Amino acid sequence: MDKPTGRERRQHPRAVVSWPVIIKSSRGLMAGEAKDVSYTGAFISCREPLKPNEILEMSISVSLLSPRVQAIAEVIWSNRSSSDEEFKPRGMGVRFTKIDTTDHEMISALVADHLDIRDQDRPGEDLTA
Repeated sequence: MDKPTGRERRQHPRAVVSWPVIIKSSRGLMAGEAKDVSYTGAFISCREPLKPNEILEMSISVSLLSPRVQAIAEVIWSNRSSSDEEFKPRGMGVRFTKIDTTDHEMISALVADHLDIRDQDRPGEDLTA
């Protein structure tokens, strides 16, 4: 497993989502699902995660009413196999390297909306730490 361990390294709040993703890489096309997203990157659950440092094109379906978000991303870490999918799901962490301003603003707004909803469900919890 290539996933970093130790203290939390995330610098930006992340929203738990379930958005279908189509990935285009040197291996061809594959399907995945964005499971958590920040405005700088995402965790993509997929059957055959790419290796760290690989570059991919992503098309994310954030809602039925919105156009797909298009981005180029770099794989930061990858969990290519797991004996316990419940605690360590197979997938990869990606960082957006190129994303249109409009798409970036949409991701940011949707993450903020999800965090507001989660904050209302758990009053008093600091979600920005």
